[in-house]
Amino acid sequence: MAYRTAKRRLGYEIAIRPMAESDLDQLHQLSIGVGWPHRPEDWRLVIGLGHGIVACDAIGRVLGSAMWWPFGERFATVGMVITSPRLQAQGAGRELMEMIFAQTGMRDLRLNSTKAGYRLYRSLGFEPIGRIFQHQGKALPPSAPVAAPPGLRPVIPDDLDALVALDASAYGADRRPALTALLPVSVGTLLERDGAVVGYALCRPFGRGHVVGPIVAEDDATAIALLTPHVEAHQGEFLRVDTAQEQGAFGAFLEASGLTIFDTVTPMIRGRAHGPSGSARIYGLVNQALA
Repeated sequence: MAYRTAKRRLGYEIAIRPMAESDLDQLHQLSIGVGWPHRPEDWRLVIGLGHGIVACDAIGRVLGSAMWWPFGERFATVGMVITSPRLQAQGAGRELMEMIFAQTGMRDLRLNSTKAGYRLYRSLGFEPIGRIFQHQGKALPPSAPVAAPPGLRPVIPDDLDALVALDASAYGADRRPALTALLPVSVGTLLERDGAVVGYALCRPFGRGHVVGPIVAEDDATAIALLTPHVEAHQGEFLRVDTAQEQGAFGAFLEASGLTIFDTVTPMIRGRAHGPSGSARIYGLVNQALA
């Protein structure tokens, strides 16, 4: 794959090259500059799972980034697309995305767009397919007791294969590498019914506190049951859930638990949409990059 060096209107050259682990500190500073909460550990996780490129100036300073994560040969997600303020009006975002397109080939692509990136992604052929709501805040105890349903238990390492199968039916693609990486750094809840896994939720450190995601369930009641132990475990602490569930009992439970809507992003696709093949649905994202 050829990488480019381009002369910018401001009079300096920008080189686009592969992202490396040694870029971690600069990538962290880049995300801080645009107000994203990612810790170095959060960057390390996504770098380990995907492919990235960075835009650098002549003295090696990282001024932009973009990543993609393959989920099989026909689908990938795109994220961590950041350009520093000095490059935002210079077309660097488009250059980074064109390089991503060259690397992902014929795969269908999905990303979650901020308001700032929406016009760019529309111009590149992405279509909006809804909204994602970023709920966050200090977790409050449930206003009414939530009874644990029969079959609710902690996730253990031996559950990986069952989680991967259920997740693939809900997400529309196999996310085994992501779940394999998430399991050791997460505390999970799982719901079994008649010997089969019908829902799960993983909670891990992220950003300002903890995030619960993915959450996979067949209905609001199951999603609430899976989430409740994590809300209870982090009472008074910062907790975050990213979800497409705007209406209904699940969204109401998030609000009642102190996790109010802080922001929204727009999920967008380029190519064919990949969706659920069974009754399970995605109630909580891994994060807005891996989705």
